[in-house]
Amino acid sequence: MRLWVKWSTWLCLSLMVWTAAVESTHNHPTRTESAACSICVVAHSASPTVSSSQSAPVFAAVGLLREEDVIAKARFDFSDQGIRGPPAL
Repeated sequence: MRLWVKWSTWLCLSLMVWTAAVESTHNHPTRTESAACSICVVAHSASPTVSSSQSAPVFAAVGLLREEDVIAKARFDFSDQGIRGPPAL
C-alpha cells in the first residue's frame, strides 16, 4: 500500500476518534448555550417517526414439499475386484 494512503487512513481514523470523544464529553455552563449548540440540539431532539407507503406483505403457500425415502443400493462384492483368497497349506 502506498505511504500516502496509509497516512490519510490514519488521519481520518484519528479525526473520527477525537470527534467522538469531544462530542460525548463537551458540556455547557448554561442552558441557553446548549440550546444554540448544534450537537446538543441533535442529541436531544425527538426521534424521527417511521413512515412507509408500502403495503403489508402477503404470505401464501406456493407449494408443498413431498419427501421420498432414498434407499441406496450398495454393491459390495469382492469377486469383482479380483482379490484372491488366502494361500492353501
